[in-house]
Amino acid sequence: MTTTLNAVEQVLTVPDDQTRWETYAPRYEALLNAALPAEAVPDWLAEWSRLDAEVAQVGSKLATHADLHTDDEVIQARYARFLQDVSPQAQRAEQALIEKLLAVPGYTPAPDFALTYRRFRDAAALFREANVALGVTHEEQMNRHGVLTGNQTVTLNGETLTVPQAKQRLDHPDRQTREDAWHALAASNGLIAPELDALMLELLQTRRQLAWNADLPSFRDFMWRRLDRVDYTPEDCRAFHEAVREEVVPLAAEIMGEIAAPLGLDTVRPWDYNRNNLLDPQGRESLRPFQTGAELEEIAQVAFGGLDAELAGRFRHMRETGLLDLESRPGKMTHAYCQYFPVQNEPFVLMNVVGTAEDLRVLFHEVGHAFHGFLSGDAQPLVWNRWSPIEFVEIPSMAMEFLTLDHLGHVFSEGELARYREKQLQGVVAFLPWAAQMDAFQHWLYTEAGENVTVADLDAKWLELDRTFHPFVNWDGLDEGIRAKGWHYYHIFRAPFYYIEYAMCYLAAVGIWREAREHPAQALSNYKASLRLGSTVPVPELYRAAGVEFRFDREHIRGLMAFLSAQLAEG
Repeated sequence: MTTTLNAVEQVLTVPDDQTRWETYAPRYEALLNAALPAEAVPDWLAEWSRLDAEVAQVGSKLATHADLHTDDEVIQARYARFLQDVSPQAQRAEQALIEKLLAVPGYTPAPDFALTYRRFRDAAALFREANVALGVTHEEQMNRHGVLTGNQTVTLNGETLTVPQAKQRLDHPDRQTREDAWHALAASNGLIAPELDALMLELLQTRRQLAWNADLPSFRDFMWRRLDRVDYTPEDCRAFHEAVREEVVPLAAEIMGEIAAPLGLDTVRPWDYNRNNLLDPQGRESLRPFQTGAELEEIAQVAFGGLDAELAGRFRHMRETGLLDLESRPGKMTHAYCQYFPVQNEPFVLMNVVGTAEDLRVLFHEVGHAFHGFLSGDAQPLVWNRWSPIEFVEIPSMAMEFLTLDHLGHVFSEGELARYREKQLQGVVAFLPWAAQMDAFQHWLYTEAGENVTVADLDAKWLELDRTFHPFVNWDGLDEGIRAKGWHYYHIFRAPFYYIEYAMCYLAAVGIWREAREHPAQALSNYKASLRLGSTVPVPELYRAAGVEFRFDREHIRGLMAFLSAQLAEG
């Protein structure tokens, strides 16, 4: 049953003709030339949606294949050709079809298409021909980040490790082992730092030009419109940064103090602080509930079975059909994500597991995304109505981290489960300062830094923010040049301005779990119902459907931190 690499390769196989624009051009042309009275729009939209799904699926498969083989020039070149040949032509065709739809006299979109129609209208206003070719350049630049980091290795005590394998050593109870791993990772990062620095300067130039081409003053303004952020403002984000600094940073420092004291640590050094897996105050080895990807799959299968039969069936389907690639290996991009293939309505999860409890949490997270794809795809025939706005899209994944907590008795003892649960709650507190720092850095980078910003400026700003949001980590005597490169992070390069959504959704996920503790069946029902809505209702309505509020203000954060503190105190 367990996914094999061969099955994964079969899933990601794309025939050559599907990588060429001439395969799709006649169908786009037919849609563009079709007579389109108002009453014909639904059928026309359905055909357009099917075509869009095919193009998107090919792009997704080629991108994923490239991430699994960052060291294969042929696979990289194939994806690059798709970006150069198909993507720009598809963008131009999409713009023409949107304009055709918007010009239909007497057409009123159905309620479940109204939001997409409005987004089409806004996207049409943002479109510029000059940004088509520049967008290809942007994609190629971002893909170079995956190649650089995917081929990165770490030398530790004479052993060559992948980055995930080396990071695993940061969880070791022995402080010297952690420190050695930290220095080895820093050395490895330092080798590619100049290339990442240069790449970021290229990206900044490209991103500024994208905004200017759209007659907008900054890349933040461009992304605000491109990401359809209509329910909150940059000022709300700045208020969030301040709320985290005041309400969460002190709690994170308190938690770290409570961990450090029994371990005899007089100060918290960088190798003592892994926000994804805080140290155990009793100095115990990190939980290692499995050794192989196959074992992890089976653990998750049982957990999903205890939670919900439908969701368990979906995960079983992924296992049986090559929709999981979990093992870490050289040449594989080191990040974890969930991809989506819309024609078959199938998600694909890529990870780099090394046997830790953190891997288990990340699997639940990514498969939560997969459930979102499955359920929204079932309920929403039009491809644009699937998934959700980005302010909601992390709720299915983050909530799944919590909803599975009561279904892990088959892998953890009672004491181990209490540790795992504690790590999960601590993780929320530790994550929020990081999320605020990431978001604050990008607001500065794209609105205040200026056209002549240098790498040294980026480093200095990151240092300033890191001292603000992580004041409890002691860097005395260490090279702060290492600390200054904390912005060398996946999302900064490959998902600009996509990060505060994690914080919004983590807060909502805590709210869902709070409800699930009292009314588990209703909380799960709300969860699944909200996923099926896809992208057909506004963000606040999606939150309400899930049983929570769309809020990230200081009062709301204070209340949730009080709840988490109480839960942590219970043990």
